Amino acid sequence: MSTGELERLGEELVVVATRLSRLATRNVNTLPHAAMRVLGRLDELGEARISELAKADRCSQPTMSNLVQRLEEQGWVRRGSDPADSRASLISLTDAGLAELRGARSQAGAALAAHLGQLPAHDLATLEAAATVIHKLLAIEPLEATPR
Repeated sequence: MSTGELERLGEELVVVATRLSRLATRNVNTLPHAAMRVLGRLDELGEARISELAKADRCSQPTMSNLVQRLEEQGWVRRGSDPADSRASLISLTDAGLAELRGARSQAGAALAAHLGQLPAHDLATLEAAATVIHKLLAIEPLEATPR
């Protein structure tokens, strides 16, 4: 594929992934969307500083601090000391937070299952294969950004 074709495919994947995520989480009532994103990020990363979470979520550090505080009050995340910087905290997912995240993901999966059940078997097989490829894509290390 040419660079242009790869860029168009990348754009299409971003659009459909975003729409699919909205469809799946539209009726998730266990977690607010922002909380689900942060808990999911912590599930993926392990532990992270608030600044890293804010950058990953594309929000301000004060916004992320407020969200983390609410999640901490719910018992879904905990703050720990950062051994690399005594002024900073590392945020991690608690067992209760993981349980909430799994519940929300289960609801989202059930919402998609209602749609998936309307597809023919060959489309479902294609989606299974696509999910495997997407996992591979997510595991690829990003290329170093070249200076401009």
